Amino acid sequence: MAIIKELDTKFGLQASYHRITAFNISYTKKTIVLCVATYLSKEARENNSEPIEEIDIEIPQFDYHTFLDVNPIERGYLWLKENLVGFEDAEDDFDSVEPSPLIEGSSDE
Repeated sequence: MAIIKELDTKFGLQASYHRITAFNISYTKKTIVLCVATYLSKEARENNSEPIEEIDIEIPQFDYHTFLDVNPIERGYLWLKENLVGFEDAEDDFDSVEPSPLIEGSSDE
């Protein structure tokens, strides 16, 4: 899953593919941190490109309870769309985009 939305990056480029790449929840401290990676496009992600940016987003403690007893990644995407400026009208991408593995020993000769 990912979010598709044209946003400006710190490099002055527009990027459109954003996905949660890490999720950390501390049940004792009641804290949640999402790592969101931004790619130029879905195609860039499919082609094994590195993300342009990766940012950690700390979820406010008053929203902690909304992540309990649900799929935390799905809730994370919903939280991003409800709370981050720019993501409010973003499109969900439910396709599983996993880069194709590189096959050792293959060549294009």
